[in-house]
Amino acid sequence: MAKYLGQVLAVEADVRRNTTRKLSDAYYPLQKPAMLEGLTGEYEPNTDPGEELPAEEQRVQATVEEMITTTRDALAELFDITAARDYTNGHGEAHADVEVDGRVLIAQAPIPYLLWLDKRLDDLQSFAQSMPTLSPSTLWEVAEDRGVYKSLPVKTARTVQQHKVITVAPATEHHQAQAQIVAENVSVGTWTRIKYSGAVPVARKEQILRRIATLRAAAHAARAKANRVQADEPEVGAEVLAYLFD
Repeated sequence: MAKYLGQVLAVEADVRRNTTRKLSDAYYPLQKPAMLEGLTGEYEPNTDPGEELPAEEQRVQATVEEMITTTRDALAELFDITAARDYTNGHGEAHADVEVDGRVLIAQAPIPYLLWLDKRLDDLQSFAQSMPTLSPSTLWEVAEDRGVYKSLPVKTARTVQQHKVITVAPATEHHQAQAQIVAENVSVGTWTRIKYSGAVPVARKEQILRRIATLRAAAHAARAKANRVQADEPEVGAEVLAYLFD
């Protein structure tokens, strides 16, 4: 970490650029929902021998939990470098603790940092609101530590259209039998498919949104407290103007 304010300001610009790039890359799958979806499928014909079909496989390319991890890592550095700037600039200014349920998350935060924090919470709220969630109509279980969930196997029949001849009117001593060709769907095998998802449970998304709201309220309370600090009232105007004009 830089030791002087000038060094902090120089480093801050790089940190901001790197953070923006990392978050842009991390959130890209939100624009491409298919990247968060996966599937495996195995086919079994009804008869032996029967037609063999290749297995289906689509891997989950990204998960919301991976996005959360990247967000945490990227913003931690930005939070710290911004704190270094605002705490240094705000030395001796009005400040207050940001406290949640008796736990001090940010000690003695100056007002400029609290204002900056409020804007970052807006960004985090937008991210949390955009998080895809697992479909409640499907039973899910954890498949991979990186935040991949899988459904229970679902079996579906594979049908093909086959044609057969049916007798419309039987033959008589005066007429030949009348027949026609009809098409029917016949089950020839079974697909067993498992869906995969990189989305998060609804409860996980709601928890994050609640915590953002709670932290925002705590930051607002800290700012209100800091604004109640007794103001200094130095009288410098007369001396400066006297120098200029007397």
